[in-house]
Amino acid sequence: MIIASALSSAIVLCLSLSNLRPLPESPARPKPLTAAAEVAASNIFVWTLNHYLSDESYSYISWETVRDNLRDSFEFDQTAYFANFYNHPYHGSVYFSCGRANGLNYWGSALCAFGGSLMWETMMESMRPSINDLVTTTLGGCVIGETTFRLSAQVRRANARGFGRIWREAAAFVLNPVGALNRLFDGRKDTDAPGGPGSGLVPQVPLWGEVYLASGMLAHSPELESDRAVPLFGFSLEYGDPAGSGWGGKPFDVFYARGRLRWGPERPHLSISLGGALIGKPLAGSGGSSHFLSINQNYEYYGFDTLRLGGSSFLGSLTSGFELSPRTRLTTAARLGVMALGGAEDISREPDGERRTYNYGTGLTAWAEADLDHGGFRYVSLSWRHFGLFTMKGQSTREAWDVAWGNIKAPLYRGLGCGVQVEYCRRHIDFENLAPSTRQVYEIRAFLTCQF
Repeated sequence: MIIASALSSAIVLCLSLSNLRPLPESPARPKPLTAAAEVAASNIFVWTLNHYLSDESYSYISWETVRDNLRDSFEFDQTAYFANFYNHPYHGSVYFSCGRANGLNYWGSALCAFGGSLMWETMMESMRPSINDLVTTTLGGCVIGETTFRLSAQVRRANARGFGRIWREAAAFVLNPVGALNRLFDGRKDTDAPGGPGSGLVPQVPLWGEVYLASGMLAHSPELESDRAVPLFGFSLEYGDPAGSGWGGKPFDVFYARGRLRWGPERPHLSISLGGALIGKPLAGSGGSSHFLSINQNYEYYGFDTLRLGGSSFLGSLTSGFELSPRTRLTTAARLGVMALGGAEDISREPDGERRTYNYGTGLTAWAEADLDHGGFRYVSLSWRHFGLFTMKGQSTREAWDVAWGNIKAPLYRGLGCGVQVEYCRRHIDFENLAPSTRQVYEIRAFLTCQF
C-alpha cells in the first residue's frame, strides 16, 4: 500500500505535465442511497479478504459480537502506528469516495466516511470499537478522499482515445477506484464529471507541481546512522491559487499535497502531508497583492524512523501573494490551529510487533511557509511547523516538535533544475518518570527537480 500511494502520487504529477483540463459537471442528481450501499459493500469486501484470505482473528464476527460492541464503550486501541494513521485514513477515503462518486458534496461524503467507520467498528470486527479509529478514519479519509477525487477529475480528459485514454483512466483508477468502477458499471460517458451538482470542480484550475529525486545525504547529524543515507523521491502539488484567487466557495477549491518516499535500508518509508481550505474569504490587497483567510483541514503522516508523528488538524490560515515584479511572486502563509487527534512515537518503549509503541495526543499546531517564484520557476521554499502535543492515551507526556526545511534551486532547462535541501527536526519530551530530554537531527541533500 505504501508503494501504491507513492506511485499514484507520481502518476498524477507526471500526468499534470500534459496541460490537463477538468471535465464539466454532470447534471445527474445525487444518489445518497447508492452511496450508502457502496459504503456497506466496501466494508463487506474488506471483511471477506480479512476473513477468508488472511484469517484474521478479529474477523470472526456474529450477532453476539455486534451486540457486545454496541453494549461496550469505545476504547483507544493498541494497533500499530502505520495501521492507525495511514491504513485507516486510506480506508476512510474509500467511504468518502462512495459519496463523491454518487454526486454528494463534501459534507455529504464526510457523513459516508463517518458512517462507514462506525459500521466497521461496531459490526465488522469482534474487538471493542475504537474511538481513535473512528476519528482518524473520518477526518483523514475526508482529506485524502477529496484531494484524490479532484485530481482524478483533472487527469481524465474528454474524448481521449487510444493509449492516451488508457493511461488517463488507469491513473484516475489508482487515485479514485470507486469513481472509476462506477463509470465502468454505470456506462457513464467520459464527458461526465464524477461529482454531480455541488461537486465544486472549478474550470481551468491552476496547478503547480514538482517532482524531485534527492541524493544520499551530503551531511547529517551524528544521531543518524550512515546506512540511512539513502536516496528519496518526493513531490509537491498545489491545486488552485494558495492566495485565494479563483476561490469558488467549495471545500478544497484550494489544497496542497506533498509526499516523500525513502528506499531502505530495510523497507520503504513514506511521509504524506495533505491539506485544503474548508471555508475561505479572498481579500484584495494593494500593489497587486492578494490575501486569503481560511479554515483549513489537514492530514499528516510522517513514517520515517527519524520522524514518526501524524494526525488530523484544523487551522486558521492567512495566505498572501505579493507581486514583486511582473514575473516575480512571493507567497507566504501563517497558520495556527488544533491537532484533533495525533500520534507520536514513544521513545521509552521498545517495538513489540503489532502492539502500540506511540502515544495518542492532542494539542496546538502552528505553521509558517514562504515560496519565491520567478518566471514560473520556484527558486526558494521555506517551511516551519510546530506541534505541541498533550497525551490523551499512553505515557503521560508533554512534548513539542519543530520541523523546518528549506530548498534552494537553480533552473537548468525549462522546468528542470537542481538544488540543495536542508531539513531539521527538534523534539523536546517530558515523559512521566523520565528526565526531560531534547533530540535534534538534520539532513542535507542535493536533488534534481522537474517543475510544471
